[in-house]
Amino acid sequence: MSMTLRPLCSLLVALFLAVAVGGCAKGPVRHLASDVCMVKPGQTTRQEVLELMGEPDSKRMVAASTEQWIYYEEDKSALQAAPLVGGTFDPNGYNMVMITLDGDTVSTCRYSAYNQDEFDWQDDYSWQEIKK
Repeated sequence: MSMTLRPLCSLLVALFLAVAVGGCAKGPVRHLASDVCMVKPGQTTRQEVLELMGEPDSKRMVAASTEQWIYYEEDKSALQAAPLVGGTFDPNGYNMVMITLDGDTVSTCRYSAYNQDEFDWQDDYSWQEIKK
């Protein structure tokens, strides 16, 4: 009986490994917080931004020669990385970079981040009663 279970166990282990490794296969990873440090207002060109950060997630014209590029990424939780069920969980927060181009050169570059636990400090003061 154990001889007939051995191929089945081997098949299950191989299937599990295929699913686990398949969940790790992803495209290029962008790290906005570190990539944006290489963008220098007044020096970095449009082409250099594309080489450093890739295509922006959105673009908009602010004026005739002024354009804003937005880069956006979710700060994924460990549960979101789980194969098959990861899409059902919410991210931990968001990172965003807004780059303003005047002509062909970066004029401003702003990084911002939001973490869902950012305002938890307010709960620390719940014991204080506010009188109206």
